[in-house]
Amino acid sequence: MDNQKSTEQAAEDFTKSLDRLKEKSKELGAKIEQEKRHHDLPLDSNLGNPEWEQNAANGHLDVPEEDEK
Repeated sequence: MDNQKSTEQAAEDFTKSLDRLKEKSKELGAKIEQEKRHHDLPLDSNLGNPEWEQNAANGHLDVPEEDEK
């Protein structure tokens, strides 16, 4: 009888431990996802915009060259 109680206690401890592990895993996954977002390009990025070259063709983004001395 005592052996059965210790087995039940071990199973209960294992279940609790597994639940804590799953929760920590979810928290870590959310933290990783949040950190990845910090490295994403901004929403207004022109990367991949096929019309960017046409919009910049008039030279309004050009920086004038400085004379080298």
